[in-house]
Amino acid sequence: MTSLYQSMSLWFQTPVFWMLIATLFLGLELINRRMVLFLPVAVASLMVAGLLQPLTADWPQWTFVPKSWLGIVALWLLLSLLGSTACTMLRRRRSRRHARRKRLTRAGT
Repeated sequence: MTSLYQSMSLWFQTPVFWMLIATLFLGLELINRRMVLFLPVAVASLMVAGLLQPLTADWPQWTFVPKSWLGIVALWLLLSLLGSTACTMLRRRRSRRHARRKRLTRAGT
């Protein structure tokens, strides 16, 4: 019987697992579009899946991908956090611009 650490290592180092996580979070994004968290987590999951995808010998190999499952989860969390921060900043900028246009439209009439 394998240990829990070995089982988790097997799952977290498989690209298909990360694609399933991305699909789950994309589905949650479609259900609740107001949450800023779901889309960046899904994109981060797809990026991790792409980094973990085995490549043929003539393609350049990624050297910054961690070998342990804890490192892969940390990379996923970091990418999710960066994506969520970027989405929040873009959303605020967009809402400010929309509010400014609305004020200008009211003042013009």
